[in-house]
Amino acid sequence: MDFFYVFGKMVELFAIIIIGYITCKCGVFGKEARVHVTKLVLYVAIPGLTLASVLNQDSLPGRAEIFGLLLVAFSSYLVLFAGAFLIPKLLRVKREEVGIYQFMVAFANVGFIGYPVTQAIFGDRAIFYTCVFNLPFNFFAFSIGVIFIQRSAAAMSGQAGAKVGSAISGKTFLTPCMICSVLAIILALGGWRGPAALGEMCQMVGNITTPAALMVIGSSLAEMPVKEMFSNGKVYLFSLFRLLILPIIVYYIYGSFVTDPLLLGVCVIIAAMPVATNGTMLCLQYNADEKLMAQGTFITTLASLVTIPLLAMLFRYPQ
Repeated sequence: MDFFYVFGKMVELFAIIIIGYITCKCGVFGKEARVHVTKLVLYVAIPGLTLASVLNQDSLPGRAEIFGLLLVAFSSYLVLFAGAFLIPKLLRVKREEVGIYQFMVAFANVGFIGYPVTQAIFGDRAIFYTCVFNLPFNFFAFSIGVIFIQRSAAAMSGQAGAKVGSAISGKTFLTPCMICSVLAIILALGGWRGPAALGEMCQMVGNITTPAALMVIGSSLAEMPVKEMFSNGKVYLFSLFRLLILPIIVYYIYGSFVTDPLLLGVCVIIAAMPVATNGTMLCLQYNADEKLMAQGTFITTLASLVTIPLLAMLFRYPQ
């Protein structure tokens, strides 16, 4: 594993956040633009990226291996959801912030940063593994993750007693991201990749996702005083849990029965990713606290410049 290559990739991604920050300060990329770009990413780009992750594979593993990968990927969220309910209590966050912190704990940046980082650490074989981990991410982030954010939005607006169940509706599950996630699983299990042109088209559309999402975060941060960006002590404590403690817990839980070092490595590094950039866009969509979400995303992305290469070096997974 080339430490400096991984570090360089993280710097590149972080630099896009800075570009979003600067363009907002210059009056080019304000809140109205953020809302429109957010819809473009959520309704078009991420679904395209999800389908491309299956359609563009040169070869797909057998069904038994895919089921094994899916089992590990989906079950890893049991650990993350446990942390999502425990960590906000330990940090004693405000009621209207609980859902934001729950989202930040449970959902890491699998799709945007996960692919280039896992490829840099483990090689090309890791791309499909990361694709599999991206499927439960999309499934949960756009269902349970939306519920977390809706609860915080309800608390902010003064709706007392907002419950998980009150946020669930047909629209929560019938979204482009959810539909394409289920379709991608079906395609993977069936071993069908379709015409090459279709996969390439989905990839081109999906390529919008990373720069657009990171620029949305930077633009949101630009409306926050610089001092405020770094002044929330709870975000630093949260980052410690998110970037180091949770992935170490995942390592020791799955290390006891996962025999494939590549699968174990991808599982741990995915758990160590910074906060998912989708969070800021979902906050914009549901009128939740986008600034807190952007702050958590910014701090964890900055800290992950060091923590991800460090974890990769400590566990020394072979390519």
